[in-house]
Amino acid sequence: MYSESELVVLARAVPARVVFIEADGLIPPARRDEAQLFFVVHGRPTIVADEDEATLEPEGLYLANSRSLVALESDGPFQVIALRIDIRRLDQSLDDVEFRVNSATASNPRALRPLLHLLALIIKANATEDEQNRFKTSALLYSLLDELTRSFVASPAGPSPASDKHRARMRSLLRYIDEHYAEGLTLNHVADHEHLSAPYLSAFFKENVGMTFSAYYNALRLDRAVDDLVTTDESVETVARRNGFRDPRAFVKVFKERFGVLPSQYRRDELEKREERDAQGRRSTTAEPAPDTPLRLLAKYLPEDSADHVGVTYDADPLAKVVAVDPVDATAPGRALHHAYRKVTTVGRAKELLYEEVRTMLAQWQSDVGFEYIKFHGLFSDDMHVYREDKGGQPVYSFLLLDKVFDFLLSIGLKPFVELSFMPLELASIPERMVFSAPFNVSPPARLESWVALVQAFLGHVIDRYGYAEVSTWLFSPWNEPDTGPTLFGFDDDAQFHAFYKATYEAVKGFGEELTFGSPAMLVTYAQGKDWMLAFLDYADLHECRPDFLTVHFYDNDFAHATLAEHAPAEPAGLRLNKDQDTFHKTVRQLKLMLRDRGMRMPVYMTEWNLTVSHRDLLNDTTFKSCYLAKNLLESYDELDSFGYWTLTDLVEELQPSDDMFHGGLGLLTHNGVKKPHYYLFAALRRAGDRLLASGEGYFVTASDADVQIYLYNYEHFGHLFASGERYDMTYLERYAPFSEVGRMDFSLELTGLAPGSYRQREEVINADHGSAFDTWLRMGAPAIDPQAVSYIRQVSVPQMIVNDVDTDPTGMLTVSAVLEPLEVRLIELIPHARHPQH
Repeated sequence: MYSESELVVLARAVPARVVFIEADGLIPPARRDEAQLFFVVHGRPTIVADEDEATLEPEGLYLANSRSLVALESDGPFQVIALRIDIRRLDQSLDDVEFRVNSATASNPRALRPLLHLLALIIKANATEDEQNRFKTSALLYSLLDELTRSFVASPAGPSPASDKHRARMRSLLRYIDEHYAEGLTLNHVADHEHLSAPYLSAFFKENVGMTFSAYYNALRLDRAVDDLVTTDESVETVARRNGFRDPRAFVKVFKERFGVLPSQYRRDELEKREERDAQGRRSTTAEPAPDTPLRLLAKYLPEDSADHVGVTYDADPLAKVVAVDPVDATAPGRALHHAYRKVTTVGRAKELLYEEVRTMLAQWQSDVGFEYIKFHGLFSDDMHVYREDKGGQPVYSFLLLDKVFDFLLSIGLKPFVELSFMPLELASIPERMVFSAPFNVSPPARLESWVALVQAFLGHVIDRYGYAEVSTWLFSPWNEPDTGPTLFGFDDDAQFHAFYKATYEAVKGFGEELTFGSPAMLVTYAQGKDWMLAFLDYADLHECRPDFLTVHFYDNDFAHATLAEHAPAEPAGLRLNKDQDTFHKTVRQLKLMLRDRGMRMPVYMTEWNLTVSHRDLLNDTTFKSCYLAKNLLESYDELDSFGYWTLTDLVEELQPSDDMFHGGLGLLTHNGVKKPHYYLFAALRRAGDRLLASGEGYFVTASDADVQIYLYNYEHFGHLFASGERYDMTYLERYAPFSEVGRMDFSLELTGLAPGSYRQREEVINADHGSAFDTWLRMGAPAIDPQAVSYIRQVSVPQMIVNDVDTDPTGMLTVSAVLEPLEVRLIELIPHARHPQH
């Protein structure tokens, strides 16, 4: 069996395709209009093209000419990338030219490097699915043809005039069949067209092609039909008729004879294999350059200046976009801002709040930004030693470690957002159901009444210790993401979870209706259904246990292409991400509309959100992350009641900790407390005013009293190739490869209504040169990390500060302009000069 899929999607107008082919054994002979340039990724396949035969090693290259009869075979599994080019559509004069490219027989293998380089560039140019790529792709294809015609035209010596005549007749025959294959051809029909007798054509075909006309014609139609089956959703009948099978039953019969299964089953099998291959092909490690994927071998043939450069690059003329904003009146009432992003912050688990290093980071974070609540997992997990049973099976409670956690949080002005989780092992119904490296048990309680007693004992204890008035200001919720099912945090039976929720609700509310009890945290994405959430809300309404607020999580992974279990943080992976750069905002809006349609008015707290669930995504350490957060947070500012970024630090015990300082962790700080670019973004947002004057793509303007704050971000989404999980030319050091097209942003804004006079214009700049610890380390030469290096990075990696004095015109108008580097975030503050006298 074999399968093939498109690695990148070339524009429809481009006469070429790039496909990834996997096989275990034999790919039967087939003839195509296109020339095929094969690059071996894995295994040692033998390519048989007409009378030529070549066995290739990994990274081997072979070109099968147009209309060649091509088969691939091997003793074991193999993988190849094939660039299929319709040469006639590029240049008809080359239609009959034969090329000879074969790395197995090449006397000078380095002569093949230009071809490999161009193949790599064609893929790189199509990392984004954009019809405008057709111009660059076509230019690269012509460059490839130029290289072929200069260095790889087959020698004309050899064939006799008679064989030339046969070759010309064969080409004419095959061209006619290829052009009319969908018309239900017969041997007699083709013979009449070629002015030959049917018996002569049959013998001629068998001698020169190696198979009968019927076998060749069926193989050709089947190949085209297979393409349609795996790339479209059209019915089997439609696919059959489009490819020349007038009787769909005949198509099914021929298809099953060749592939051993019905067309519908073949389609399902191919989709399953593609999803499995996507999941298996996106593995990453803490120290390797990037995940192994089919394109990794080919990426090294990109030019050095695009594969090995440091930091973000842009074209010689880098002004990719101009943002000119209509005049903004600084005295306008605007929209009142509540800064909901400061409602909730997060750390990984309760135990981490016992570490002095995490406490130091959290205290600094609280000082720099200032939050109301903090959310974390594992309140009742065994590492907090809350629950055990004595020899008689009676519960023994200990809240000593929890007291230390709560005492510290309250001392720095943070209230607990109490997630009642996870299950103490001695109370668990399924002891082996664990998640994460430092494991949590996520099974239901063996005895629901014992769980209720634990919750009641905990509530009684904290009320006695901190007072009812204080505890009534806390937020309570049960469990984490039960909608992810039993492969992650959910129970085997939703009805069982509903009963668990109701019992927990009643246990908490039994201490007073003033206690605020919300829903379990649920994972929401724009493209996924909300059936679990809706069923839960229906249950809560029916059983009079409606939550006081809704708790949701968001990650920008494309969960539609793999199970949630495959996206668990315990499996570090270069996962699929959403190609749509607006998924976050769409999800927020969709959630609000859903609640409005149900007539539900309640706070919605997003207590986890991030680009990805993966703790090993190399983008997490780059300036892209600060720009990504700026775009999404500012576009949805205050639309929910909290936006709890997950999480504070890379020192989080969901995976075995990495010694690597820049391993792609989710934190705002590295494991040794160095601030990442997105930390500085949140610190800058702390200075946002109390009313919004204007916002749009790339800008967000606020005001407070006479001060004005302008937030700018030059966002560029990663390419579709990267989003699909293919890291290609991204390496451990080169993490900006997915943004090769990003350019500068030229911004200008005319502010009116200012009090005439002088202002202090203060700018804070976060980009690859300023405020990025990872990029600072690169400029140092990427040395081994030691205390001296950490100290230097900590001191140097701070935002740039630019301060100028500016004057309005007599009417109180001032033009503010800036040019932002790729993936840069900038805050421009205007403060009346009287508040900053000269000294």
